[in-house]
Amino acid sequence: MMSRQNVLLFLREDADKKQKEIAVRLGKQRSLLNEVQQKLQLLENYLQQYRNQAIAAETSGILGAQALDTRNFIHQLEQVLQIQKENALRQQQSVTQIQSEWASARVQEKGFAALARRIEIEQHELELRKIQKELDEWANRRPGCQ
Repeated sequence: MMSRQNVLLFLREDADKKQKEIAVRLGKQRSLLNEVQQKLQLLENYLQQYRNQAIAAETSGILGAQALDTRNFIHQLEQVLQIQKENALRQQQSVTQIQSEWASARVQEKGFAALARRIEIEQHELELRKIQKELDEWANRRPGCQ
């Protein structure tokens, strides 16, 4: 019984360690996702400001070459924004995957904990039966009980 308990204790501690490691990874990944989303928001704001400035300049009669340069710059910003959106999506998918790993590790750790409690209860019940048996034997050996 003791070796079974030691193995279970090891498995439980290992599962708990894995769960904590995954939780740390999840925290780092969430932080990274937050940074990516903030940068994405800044790019979107910058692009919108640039578009508004371009529209205002074109309506006020900006020169053709300048307008073309502005449109090219806006196009480049749109491409960078698309790349940043794809990056944010990948980071979100990574967060989702790590959350799934964490949930699985948590279930495993809880399972080992429940199994450890069950073994502890079984051992306690076994000890109680042993004590009861000893008490019964002692009571039967007493003079006058026969």
